[in-house]
Amino acid sequence: MKLRFSSLSRRCAVVFSLLFVVGCASVELPADAQVTDAPAVELPYDIAEVGLTGRTWIAAPDGKPDAAGTEADPLTLQAAADQTRPGDTVLARGGVYTNGDETFAALNIKNPGTADNWIRYANFPGEAPIIRFDSLRGIRVEGASYLVIEGFELDGQSGKVDRKAAFEHAESFTGKDHTQTQFFGVGIRISTTEPPSDPAPEGWKRTNPHHIIVRNNKVHHTAGGGIASARADYILIENNEVFKTSFYTPWGGSGISIWQSANHDDRQDVYRTVIKDNVCYQNDNRVKFWMMKIFSDGNGIILDALHNSQENIIGDGYTQAYNGRILVVNNLCFLNGGRGVNVYESDNVDVIHNTLYLNAQRDNIENEIELGRTHRTRIFNNIIVPTPGKQAVGGYESDDITIDHNLIHGSKAGNFPYGDHVVTADPRFERAPRRAPAGDQPMPMDKVSFALKKRSPARGAGAGEHAFPVDHHGQVRDTDAPDLGAFTD
Repeated sequence: MKLRFSSLSRRCAVVFSLLFVVGCASVELPADAQVTDAPAVELPYDIAEVGLTGRTWIAAPDGKPDAAGTEADPLTLQAAADQTRPGDTVLARGGVYTNGDETFAALNIKNPGTADNWIRYANFPGEAPIIRFDSLRGIRVEGASYLVIEGFELDGQSGKVDRKAAFEHAESFTGKDHTQTQFFGVGIRISTTEPPSDPAPEGWKRTNPHHIIVRNNKVHHTAGGGIASARADYILIENNEVFKTSFYTPWGGSGISIWQSANHDDRQDVYRTVIKDNVCYQNDNRVKFWMMKIFSDGNGIILDALHNSQENIIGDGYTQAYNGRILVVNNLCFLNGGRGVNVYESDNVDVIHNTLYLNAQRDNIENEIELGRTHRTRIFNNIIVPTPGKQAVGGYESDDITIDHNLIHGSKAGNFPYGDHVVTADPRFERAPRRAPAGDQPMPMDKVSFALKKRSPARGAGAGEHAFPVDHHGQVRDTDAPDLGAFTD
């Protein structure tokens, strides 16, 4: 499958204002509850970069920290980041960047943009920068806001990790020592500032990141998660390819993870967290989560602990539940060890027009979409094909859940009602892989297609009132009778 990163989809916030209509219907548990209709709401998202009119800094693998930052005299990537001011752009020339002797991050971004003048990090036009790292992070955003990160490949080199050593490390890990960085590396990590010393100086306060766009990146072979955020708000993660991550971290990572978000404000008229148009596959955990001593995650996408009841892990005393609405739309998740989409202790989530296929590959995972202690979650217009013997949607201790107008093929009975308009048939994909390639062979993405055949029962079977205006590729979707899943072509 060729990943086409169309500029149309990211312009939707301006061109369409993304006035995406989603229903407010809800159901009462237990499973014999009835699905009812209720008034609809319109929610846009307005996470879009503006004001990129400042200086352009050029970085290169052979750049110098004291260079001029021009094409003729490029900077190192970190030196370019350290020079930025609001409105600036950093363009990375093609080639391989490493973390060198730095154990924390290959690129640490601390300088913020402003609401009127964002800062952009991108590939030099037509070139492919690769960050190959064995540090804790490939790219880290530390408390900075109003940023765009796009066009990078992040290679965490987890193929070099000794599996026996990783298992032994996870068994003995107690949550504190991260010096063996080869077991923790996250591709792109957005998180709060860290104190300059321990204990923190008197009067020091954390800064939480917000208004961050992560798009058009390829993240793979990271021992930890692929793309992850913590204590963040107004996050847009779109058009990324994330695969073979999270194998060796005792923290139980996933392909794309939103964890313990902090409220930048209390707006309820927009989506404040958006995960769209991503492709996540073959992410898994091969060592146990150190707290529970089980294989816990390796999901394609997870909304994780947004009730913020785990503040002791970060240690900042923040306990306010995240109150922003969350949109998970037009994503393709397949052949992940964990769930396709996991919603855990996170509320107000809309899971719309995704294609989820043969996830929950591990024996101890049961659901394509799992809902754990979540409230006010809506699941519409998806294609869900579980691994044989697994279920499409399942979970526990959740209420106000609305599920309808999905194609669900081959699912065993679940503990949530699937609605009156469920389609139970083979979706008839063009070329969907039945299994992952053997060993560490790459997935032949040019031979994979989750487009629908002409006579697919998913065509025209969606609910128009829940239709997102464009599909995964930015193609305009029929919003009267939309196709189910992420793709229209």
